[in-house]
Amino acid sequence: MKGNLHTHTTNSDGDYSVWEVLDIYKNNGYDFLGITDHEVFCEEKYDGEITLIHGIEESSLYVQNDDRRGTYAHFNCFIPKENVKAKVKYYQNVGDLQKNIDELNKMYSLVQFNHPLFSRFLDNEHLALDGYDLIEIYNHKDFVEETGMSNAENLIRTMLNNHKKFWISANDDFHGPYYGTKNDRCFGGFNMVCADNNEESILHAIKNGYFYPTTGPMIKDFRREGNIFKIETTPVKRIVFYSNMRRCKNIFDLNDEKITYGEYELRGNEFYLWVKIIDKDGKLAWSQPVYLE
Repeated sequence: MKGNLHTHTTNSDGDYSVWEVLDIYKNNGYDFLGITDHEVFCEEKYDGEITLIHGIEESSLYVQNDDRRGTYAHFNCFIPKENVKAKVKYYQNVGDLQKNIDELNKMYSLVQFNHPLFSRFLDNEHLALDGYDLIEIYNHKDFVEETGMSNAENLIRTMLNNHKKFWISANDDFHGPYYGTKNDRCFGGFNMVCADNNEESILHAIKNGYFYPTTGPMIKDFRREGNIFKIETTPVKRIVFYSNMRRCKNIFDLNDEKITYGEYELRGNEFYLWVKIIDKDGKLAWSQPVYLE
């Protein structure tokens, strides 16, 4: 199933209604769409050709006066545990933010840390935070313009090297406008989920890591056989295996050939393995990290 987990509508600061946004994504080949308006849980009922994922974007606002710091941390939340009423939260330090994340976990069963580069946390501050299920490695709306970086891969690698555990996602964070052109802020990042096309199955699969994020290329198969990890992809320019080991294995085409297969043999001291693929246009996809501990 192909889908986006981060979308805004006129229920908060988006340009289109829930029904209009669902049509936009349905007409462009998506199987599911998460509606995540600011402080407004999606309550609409919909039974159409695209599956509506009901969610909310919860805010934690930074209250100190520090121009080195971003002003907020945002979390997409799904599967409310009871009838919850959203309320903007505040924090002065990482300890406060952790309490806010803990509170979200009491309210929802699936929590995503959105656009983690925005708030300008230091790496050690990211390493101090726990409790969310997944984190956006790619956000199509704002990463380049607001952070100068195309994705959060370096942050993710730092966290993995320090034994942090989570799933990763890629999303649009779509607000609008939509003109049907390549310049629109949609269809840039999406998730391929191994699930039936209904909300319960999709969210269960995401909670358990049965999906991968991409900006274009596809992972056809990724498996472990004994001590060897094998990956099959659509034609790409490069396959990179990452682990905590000093050497990672790069597979690339010196003669502009199309790569569709790569493998990595464990050396015995890895505590995670993670794969990235890059196509000829520079578009990326990532496996979920495999935790070997």
